[in-house]
Amino acid sequence: MLKEKYDALLFDLDDTLFNHSYCYKQAIRDIVKCHNGLGHVDEESFISTFLKINQELWKDFQSNKISFRELSLKRLRMTFNQFSVNAGKEEIETINEIYHGNYLKNIVPDLQIKQLIEEIKGSFKVGIVTNGTSYNAYKKVQRLELNNIFNDEQIIVSEEIGYSKPQPQIFRHALERFRISPERTLFIGDNYYTDMCGANRAGMGTLWINPDELKPPLDFNPAYIVKSVLDIERLK
Repeated sequence: MLKEKYDALLFDLDDTLFNHSYCYKQAIRDIVKCHNGLGHVDEESFISTFLKINQELWKDFQSNKISFRELSLKRLRMTFNQFSVNAGKEEIETINEIYHGNYLKNIVPDLQIKQLIEEIKGSFKVGIVTNGTSYNAYKKVQRLELNNIFNDEQIIVSEEIGYSKPQPQIFRHALERFRISPERTLFIGDNYYTDMCGANRAGMGTLWINPDELKPPLDFNPAYIVKSVLDIERLK
């Protein structure tokens, strides 16, 4: 089915090719468990506060007002402040390094996904388009053991491009790099707004990874809706 309509399949990375949500929540839990000053803090409350602050700061990162390192340190400091826990600059920097290390350690290869993409690569051009930093993006791909499938030229990172999904420029950049037309390209991702709406505005086909079977929040309906990236197998 997909072979008839598309020449290229472009993938989001986080929560599409691996369980990003699980990995960062585990890394945040490790902070709460290991920090003496957070013994009185409920893990889920700390996680929800951290994520809320991260979402607020992410807008500044996407608009290039702050660097990713500044975002990382600021979200930790602000979260600690919310729970009235004092932590100095050096301590926050140390905790930040531990957090990112633990996050990456939680990323493990999924052999089924790896096999699927290896098979797909025989029939389609493939690539990754992700928001975030270059360091994290390439490390994630390595941890997933997908670096032998996606070389660096096939990984498009918002930090390098200067634009983030859902901005149309990052999708256009992908089309130009892969020398593909939007109507013959299928974008695969989990985020309705950044992935689906962004790709649709760029003229691409869309496949929504929607494990919770949510209804589209806007009038736009992606061309395909599946629960897992592995469901692409039956659509090939």
